[in-house]
Amino acid sequence: MRRLWIAAALLCLAAAAPAEAAKYGPNSCRWAFDDRCDEPEIGTGDCTRGTDTADCRAVRAGGDDSCRWAEDHSCDEPNIGTGVCADGTDVTDCRPLYTRRNRDNSCASAFNDICDEPGTGTGRCAVRSDTADCLGRDTPAGIRDHFFGHDHRRLAPADRMPWSAIGELTFDSGACSGTMVGRRVVLTAAHCFMRDDDSLDKPRRFRAGRVGSTQVAQAGIVGFYLPPGFREGRGRGGESWYDLDWALIELDADIGDVTGIMTVHRLKPEDRADIAAGRWVRVLQGGYSWDAPDRMTEHVGCRIVSLRDDGTLLHDCDMTKGDSGSPIFIKRPGGYAVVAVVTRFYGGDGGDRSAYLAVDSRAFEKAVAKYVAAHGG
Repeated sequence: MRRLWIAAALLCLAAAAPAEAAKYGPNSCRWAFDDRCDEPEIGTGDCTRGTDTADCRAVRAGGDDSCRWAEDHSCDEPNIGTGVCADGTDVTDCRPLYTRRNRDNSCASAFNDICDEPGTGTGRCAVRSDTADCLGRDTPAGIRDHFFGHDHRRLAPADRMPWSAIGELTFDSGACSGTMVGRRVVLTAAHCFMRDDDSLDKPRRFRAGRVGSTQVAQAGIVGFYLPPGFREGRGRGGESWYDLDWALIELDADIGDVTGIMTVHRLKPEDRADIAAGRWVRVLQGGYSWDAPDRMTEHVGCRIVSLRDDGTLLHDCDMTKGDSGSPIFIKRPGGYAVVAVVTRFYGGDGGDRSAYLAVDSRAFEKAVAKYVAAHGG
């Protein structure tokens, strides 16, 4: 029934498309040729109808399995899968996930457990903008976002500590999250500085406690530090560089006086047994997820799953793209302290477990202290 409904809708859209295409050009959208359909109704809506025809061709035709990675039991389409296939070209693998395609949590009342979309809810949100509340927190296996079966995130009160010390770090071609660890020093992930072609992406601005067009404080970038060997190790591949996936940024203003500052708590070898037994303190995480643009999401009460020998740890905090560089932190007497920096999804030790990987404080605690002392404590 769903495929029949989609086919009927596409026939109607096809009739309207030529007029728009004649006005703007069939691939005149700035997002054309990125393998993601961005036209309204059938795609993200970021392009005008008829201006992203190459990317939308397969979707408009009803979809197929023309991708070289089709039918490998892994969804590879953008937004819901790995993104190595174009929209509509891995139908067999991605069909179970299509209900969540081109959806996000951009509504201002997202993550409050009340559906606010029109038709199925109160109507206070736009269509497809209140996904977690309207489709439920349980997420299907294979979805791009790794919520371990259930999404526990909430919107964070970004105007108060500890959340005000976390911010969005923008680059020339992307964005990550970061944490104030000094009056003008931000801790983030090193891979955020790398473009897809492995060239360096320059950081431009840090907005702490950002909510839409407002923020608690913001500042420009005057310098940054990447650990020696990071770029070379990343180029070689493997896991030898994972403990180097952290970075420090110097801002052009002492905004930490306004936002608040987190210290760094160094993990110790004796913490390993308590972590493995589930006795270690529960942790917090906050960052700027792609599906909740302009606002911070948080997961309070997640766990460190294991402490690894290489200066990294595994955790089960719920997050997705955009959360890279965000802190895993704890509350302790006198304030809050970072114990790790979020880096990537991890397929598991020996393939038997999935979790998120983070660089822990053993890898960067001394460097942070030195950098803060030199550039703004």
